[in-house]
Amino acid sequence: MAVIAHVLLRGVSPELYNRLRAEANWLEETPEGGCAHLTWWEGDDCHNVDAWESEEAFNAFGADRLGPAMARVGVNIMPEVTFHPAHEVFTPYVLRMTT
Repeated sequence: MAVIAHVLLRGVSPELYNRLRAEANWLEETPEGGCAHLTWWEGDDCHNVDAWESEEAFNAFGADRLGPAMARVGVNIMPEVTFHPAHEVFTPYVLRMTT
């Protein structure tokens, strides 16, 4: 079942997030089961909302790519992840904004 994942990375700056995203290779190699990814900041905290084909797909990405990438760039906090069942995932347009 498709899920929406809200991922909170406390204290991760835009610069550190960009290094992490590049290290995980998200933009160049879409993770299996990854459908959509949105990112913003509230204060010092990085928020991400992702759509995934399943919670298992998200967990595989976390174990195989995100976790190792976090270690390589020195992010030593645990992501706070909340899953919600997806009612709908529709992504008609890709807008790539990297800062």
